[in-house]
Amino acid sequence: EQSTKPVDSLTPPPVGDSDLASVQAPAVVLPVHEVIKLEKNLAQLGFFTPSTKKIKSAKEKTTTIVTTVDGKKIEATATIVPSAKYGLPITADQDTLLAIMKIATDLRQQYGKLPPNPISFTSAELFRIQGKSAQGKHYRDLAEQLLRIRSTGIESHGAVYLSTKKTFAVDSFGVLDRVVMFGQELENGTVADKNYVWLAEWLRANIDANHVLPLDYELYKKLTTHIGKALAPLLQIWLYASVEDGRF
Repeated sequence: EQSTKPVDSLTPPPVGDSDLASVQAPAVVLPVHEVIKLEKNLAQLGFFTPSTKKIKSAKEKTTTIVTTVDGKKIEATATIVPSAKYGLPITADQDTLLAIMKIATDLRQQYGKLPPNPISFTSAELFRIQGKSAQGKHYRDLAEQLLRIRSTGIESHGAVYLSTKKTFAVDSFGVLDRVVMFGQELENGTVADKNYVWLAEWLRANIDANHVLPLDYELYKKLTTHIGKALAPLLQIWLYASVEDGRF
């Protein structure tokens, strides 16, 4: 039997509560960005030189930083002093340290602060964080990268901030105090089943005091140029410092 009621094509049929879910727009799921915490001094001192090749000819590299203290501009310098054997730290070494900072960030979230030294990890774990395959070349490169970071010194003339003393240091120090690779002997006589790194005490103290810079790690890993990777943390510092001016 056909209905004799007129049909208004512009009027939608009544919708009950059970029907609302089916007509609502689907929820937008935003990508989760993996954020790591990078110690601020390392981000702005130019510790890592953007380069594809090893740099063994340079005896040192000096960075000048202008800071404002109590309304006065103060010029400070930091000199990166490489070892004769390994040369200046480069972009690939920064990639490795950032992967270690990813592990350190996870440990801080788990325990509330960094656990005591050392930080341990397998080579395969670090490669997975970096998005690399476990190839023989990568194992050899990792050992040299860690030793290059370990053997490089920083001479600070008012450029490195120390959270424990709340002052800018006039001192010399390193980033890693010690490196023990898989298969080497530990102090207790056992053979290392992982890689172990000892973060320098000033670095640990600054990380625990939250003197860190949040860095979008997933975005960083998508960068393909060495200068881009060097600028990523610097841009974040510069943009934050100049946010009121709207430029840097």
